[in-house]
Amino acid sequence: MEPLEGYAWFYIRNHHQQGPVGLFELKKLFEQGILSADTFIWTKNMQCWQMAKTLDLFYGVIPKTEPEEQVPKNYAIDWEEIKKDTYPNGRPAVRYLARFFDLSLFSLFLITFVSIFSPKFILESSEIFIFMFSLILYILVEAVILSIFGNTLGKAILNTRLRTVNGEPIDFLTALKRSIFVNAAGMGFGVPIINFICFYFSYFDLKKNGKSTWDEQIGTVVLYGQVNLTRILFVSLFPIALLVAGTLI
Repeated sequence: MEPLEGYAWFYIRNHHQQGPVGLFELKKLFEQGILSADTFIWTKNMQCWQMAKTLDLFYGVIPKTEPEEQVPKNYAIDWEEIKKDTYPNGRPAVRYLARFFDLSLFSLFLITFVSIFSPKFILESSEIFIFMFSLILYILVEAVILSIFGNTLGKAILNTRLRTVNGEPIDFLTALKRSIFVNAAGMGFGVPIINFICFYFSYFDLKKNGKSTWDEQIGTVVLYGQVNLTRILFVSLFPIALLVAGTLI
């Protein structure tokens, strides 16, 4: 059996992180010229995304299009530009925007539902308490949504996908563990000051390692694609609009 043959692989093409594919299929993509030597690839035993030509596993598989001596002298700079353009090091801003959009939408439905049956509860509760209550309740709701649809609305709008490192859809237990981890380590369960500390460390952890602590521990991977400015503005302004509307009511 070929090493890593049973692993699921992910790759970047046309500014989108794609996969999973098996090793045999991945090699065929290289052999057919669909993917190049500069393509970033990743699988679960790798610490970070790497160019295919840096891995001995693909030696002889990738067609040589030019002699080694013709490699540009500014190779390192080109590499950094490719990484910046295709997001292999993570997109914390996109992930946070997607989560706040989902939380805002869920809070809207929750407040509307509770207001119908117990308006007194909403009127007598502080905004911080309602936010923390929504955050904790959303843990279960998000796990259900991910296990059924494989994505949330916010992630779908911002063109991100969640998979296991084996390329399988997220099951309920995995989704539940991840949601708890995200809300604890990434958001501090909404507790003032603590949540900003969690934001700070999780942001730089994702920028440095390309994947969050919870994804690494639980065995999940977030794939990113290009997203236009209109979608970013919509997802960004939606929570703000709800907050402004809440202060005016």
